[in-house]
Amino acid sequence: MKRYKVRFHLARGDNYMKWQVTDSQQDTKSYFDPNLKSIVMLDCILGNHPKTAMRIHNGENKTVCAWVSCDDVSVVDTIPLSSTMTQYKYNPKKSPYWFTDKDDNVDKKQIKLMMTNKQQVYG
Repeated sequence: MKRYKVRFHLARGDNYMKWQVTDSQQDTKSYFDPNLKSIVMLDCILGNHPKTAMRIHNGENKTVCAWVSCDDVSVVDTIPLSSTMTQYKYNPKKSPYWFTDKDDNVDKKQIKLMMTNKQQVYG
């Protein structure tokens, strides 16, 4: 099992529109402003609850259904992206899967290195 889960927090409140990092070993959650910090993740898997995502895709209200699981996380000041990185997208209103500009469904894809840049995820 991967130690960390990283997702974009959309629930109203103090942490709205921040990156949420959950550490399963320490049972903690930390939040980071995407305009100030980038999250670098190692040995990642794109996670998704397909049934929940399909319900949202079909018109239900959004709820938690996608994340990046990873073995290691580093939070750093915002850093520039490499032009060779692929953007991984998730919006269950558009598609019930993780996707890229080239692939319709990349759920469960394993990616060695990923990072956030503002509100986007790259690998």
